[in-house]
Amino acid sequence: MRGNPSALWRVIYIARSEQQARQIEAVLSEAGFLVNWNRPEEAGGRKEDIEIRALDSEAGEARQYLMEQGY
Repeated sequence: MRGNPSALWRVIYIARSEQQARQIEAVLSEAGFLVNWNRPEEAGGRKEDIEIRALDSEAGEARQYLMEQGY
């Protein structure tokens, strides 16, 4: 039986551009976090918004690290 693979990831930040998403990805990756990002497909969201996601097990720590870095 397979679980839901998307449950491994948790959204920790919403970037407002691809440039900002890449910058945040670099900051988190340098700190050792596994990160990915994608554009949500919901009709209600802004087209430019990008979800930054970290592993569910590291989400709290990654979010805290981003706050410490000024994001």
